[in-house]
Order: sequence, then structure tokens, then C-alpha cells
Amino acid sequence: MAPAPLCENEVARRLPVWAAMSCVFLDTDLSERDYAAIAAAIDQAGFTAVEARAIFKDEVAPAFAANLRSVAGEWAGWPDDFVRERVLAKRGSLVAKVLNRLFDRDVLSQEWGKIAACLGD
Repeated sequence: MAPAPLCENEVARRLPVWAAMSCVFLDTDLSERDYAAIAAAIDQAGFTAVEARAIFKDEVAPAFAANLRSVAGEWAGWPDDFVRERVLAKRGSLVAKVLNRLFDRDVLSQEWGKIAACLGD
């Protein structure tokens, strides 16, 4: 079942979170400061840890996980308009579901754990 469409206000609320989380899928090593910045974007948008984990797993990972498998993966980051269009295009798609199942769940769990450790209570 496809997720409910997002209204423009919800897309605007999620976009900074999507952009911050997309950094996890760059071909670079993140620092504690990077994970803290992702957590700050989540806190500022007002998402709970449970909501943010679902956004990470179901929206951002399917849109960007393939970058980590590319020999010449993106390392500099993506513009917000690209992040927006990419997440919305992949959100709930069959391709996204397959990619989510194929992508190493241990990696996603480890990365989420680093983000969650930085979230405020």
C-alpha cells in the first residue's frame, strides 16, 4: 500500500530532515558533529524519534542508499530541490521497497543509532 500523499506544508517540514539525513548516504565518513546536525534538523522539525526513524528508513534510505553502492558515488551532497524530488519520486514506490529490502539493514541500524544517540529527549 502506498503512503498517503504529503501536503506542501508537510513536504516543507520534512525537506530539511530529508536533506540532513541524505548526508548519511554520501561517499564520505560522517563525524559526531554531522550526526548532531541531523538530530538538530529532526528536533527543529518537531519529529519524534519514532517518526524520524520511519522517515530515515522508508523515505530517505530508498532514495539515496544506491549512492553507497556506486563506485563513483556522490560525496559533496545534493541540492534541496534534488532531495525533494528524489524522495517524493521514490517514496512508496516498488523500486524503493525492493532497495530497502536489499540494502544492508545493519548499516541502516548502525547509522540510525548514531543519529538517535544525538536526539534530545
